[in-house]
Amino acid sequence: MRSLALIGSTMLLAACPANSKEQPRATSAQPGDGPAFDPQDPPPKADDGDTPFVDEEAKHHVVFADRTTQAYLLLVEGEDKPAAPTRDALVDLVRDKMPAGKYEAELALLEKLVRAEPPPPGFVGVPEEQKARLLKEDLLGLHIDVLPLRTEGEEPLVDRELILEPILSRELTPQERAEAAGRRWAILLRAEYRNQFAVRGLRLLQTLVRVYATEHNAFIHDPDTSETVDVEAFTRRRLQASVGNVADQLAVVPFPQEDGRMRMTTRGMRRFGSVDLELGDLPRDPKVLDRATFLLVGLAYKMVRLGEYTAEGFAVEVDDEVALTRDDIIAAYAGRPGKLPPCDACDGAVGVHLVERDALPTDPHEHVVARVVAPRETSDAADYQHQAWAQSAMAELLGKN
Repeated sequence: MRSLALIGSTMLLAACPANSKEQPRATSAQPGDGPAFDPQDPPPKADDGDTPFVDEEAKHHVVFADRTTQAYLLLVEGEDKPAAPTRDALVDLVRDKMPAGKYEAELALLEKLVRAEPPPPGFVGVPEEQKARLLKEDLLGLHIDVLPLRTEGEEPLVDRELILEPILSRELTPQERAEAAGRRWAILLRAEYRNQFAVRGLRLLQTLVRVYATEHNAFIHDPDTSETVDVEAFTRRRLQASVGNVADQLAVVPFPQEDGRMRMTTRGMRRFGSVDLELGDLPRDPKVLDRATFLLVGLAYKMVRLGEYTAEGFAVEVDDEVALTRDDIIAAYAGRPGKLPPCDACDGAVGVHLVERDALPTDPHEHVVARVVAPRETSDAADYQHQAWAQSAMAELLGKN
């Protein structure tokens, strides 16, 4: 797709294409939100050659990316194409809005990120000495571009229906929604970084986006979650240094399955160098889907912690069994009260295993989704009943009701 290719991604994870008749329905990561429209990408074309060999065991060994990106589209005012901001101008703007003193250390890191051109994939053409240094750094660079939101005869960069959709633009008033949908140009700010130091590359990018959007009265569109927000909402939901509000960074999307049941899938984990997560075979019960959202958001928080890139310069593999606790869910919502129902009788902990599934047209562009299943000693068994296990796992974390 032209629009997604322009936005770009260097998430170094692969998936196999597959067909699906499922129609996507998008929601936020907040339990209780209703479904919303999200257009489906066209299915990938069938391979004319022989069916490739698929290593089923490899699907059970999910890895974190050694480098990843996050992009934001800033929907700016004006009919004419704006000039792309220079790196010097971005640095000056942030330093003007965040004066030195208590922010000096953060400003120095942000300046380093802004001034660097992201290295090419695979570090092709990069001298060995520089490559060795880059393998241990977390702030790899910033890409800047100016893009038309709509070009005649081509697929839009951002479909107006996504901006006008009430759930995906729930932070906007109806007037702001209409104004954002009428914007013609976007400034693309895409940072490349690694999951180190509480994902500070993402936090620094969000600081830059917040300052630029405030200065230029821009709305902010997240291509991964398809959400559009104003500066106030973006500021409120920005990633905290404790990585405690992972829920604010994600959307959890319910999709109908062909058997009439539902699967719940995260969007937004790419920014953490992680696969997206899916819990499937769920009944069409809003309470159950809310509980599945809690489980997935807590697991997302755990994945961010587990996926830290090592100081030696190596990406890591997900543990064969991930221990998920009720405290992880609470932390994912930054400890905000009232999110989880009280539960004195539940264990508050469950073990889960991740297995990569084949790609579906409804997935984030070129990004792996892994199914959440029981630990392998259970899920590998011939008589494994995933529906029963999923209900049991949610009961252990959240109680039976």
